[in-house]
Amino acid sequence: MSMNGYEFVAEYPLVGSLRAQRFRMANGLSVAVVEDHTTPIFAYQTWYKVGSADEPAGRQGLAHLFEHMMFRKTSRRNTGVFDQEVNFSGGSDLNAYTARDQTVYHFTFPVEKLELAADLEADRMQNLIIDEETFEIEKGAVLAEKNRTLDDPMRALWDVLYKEAYTTHNYRYTTIGDIETIKSFTVQEAEEFYRRYYAPNNALVIVVGDVWAEEVMSIIGEKYGNIPLAPTPSRLSMQEPPQKEDRSITITHPKAVKPISARLWHVPSVEHPDYPALAVLGRILTSGKSAILRERLVYSAKVTELVADAFNSRDSGMFEFLVQLVDGIPYDDVQNIFFAAVEELALGRISDDQMQVVKNNLQRGLYQSILSQSNLARNLGEGYIMADNLAMQFSFMKRTEHTTVADIRRVARQYILDAKSTLGHVLPEEGART
Repeated sequence: MSMNGYEFVAEYPLVGSLRAQRFRMANGLSVAVVEDHTTPIFAYQTWYKVGSADEPAGRQGLAHLFEHMMFRKTSRRNTGVFDQEVNFSGGSDLNAYTARDQTVYHFTFPVEKLELAADLEADRMQNLIIDEETFEIEKGAVLAEKNRTLDDPMRALWDVLYKEAYTTHNYRYTTIGDIETIKSFTVQEAEEFYRRYYAPNNALVIVVGDVWAEEVMSIIGEKYGNIPLAPTPSRLSMQEPPQKEDRSITITHPKAVKPISARLWHVPSVEHPDYPALAVLGRILTSGKSAILRERLVYSAKVTELVADAFNSRDSGMFEFLVQLVDGIPYDDVQNIFFAAVEELALGRISDDQMQVVKNNLQRGLYQSILSQSNLARNLGEGYIMADNLAMQFSFMKRTEHTTVADIRRVARQYILDAKSTLGHVLPEEGART
């Protein structure tokens, strides 16, 4: 550890001359800095290793509710002052979100506001005030948000489908939680949550933009250096057992105007050697104008919405296939087209041109995303959460470049055609059909 209270941990090559430098404070706070002097702004993000998957069964929703509390008052700033300081200082992109594995706070500032950004985030990391009145107000706001999600038939389908597909892991629960659970949360629970998870040794601060690493660490050392670490608990082991049978569930929804169907298959985490091939497989099916399923389902007017892709979280992932059906088109017809396309891939019927187009699209998407400081910071944060590797997204891209037809054949057979799945339908309440 240096005399300034931090140590250099590692440097991660990204794209071109961009490098992410990682540091660690004496109190365990991780810091990532990317010096990018193309524009006089910087993105400032704080990633906490806590999300809905860290909550005990039956108490889902507190991580998301607590995210709302972080915009309220501290011992140094009254309610509303945080937002005012950001807005009056030229800040933008002020927001936050909670997911299964993380809670993230972010904003963007003109370059001269680095000290203010650090002061704002360090303040609410250590000085948040959680009182009964404020907590009840935010519970009301979250309940209103929950009611809005209940009006979305696709969201309703995903909620019940994931609960059916996972039997053990907390990924089966929704991030926002259930209405009665949200109503029952107490100030004491929120205070315990804050002390347990909102500690420097459970967080990564990311600064990307027109900054210098030495200055960033000097300011962060001043603002965060006195925040004590906490005995942050490790996530309980929640290994999902292999799915040994097909499952299905059908619901109706008053706002559904057309049938929507989705199917899930369990796939390994992003660090697994098979994950790049699964990602490429999904994009062969749907990415680009000449994608197999786009031609056979969208252009042929069988579906109005189409998803087929591998999605991931820290502990495991899902391959998702979703369609919104055109009136009069039976789901079985669409399902047969999907499986026929995957069977073709399993037989190796993939041209070199198809493979190259997908790989080029993946690369282009990554390169376009890092043109924004905030998106680049998000790439780093996702790598930190999923693999403790700031360059995870960039190393993943290199792994996809080496994906072969043989890899596609194998994963198509192993994870989809020969695997068990969970199928869900959401139907209009009137005239429902299967």
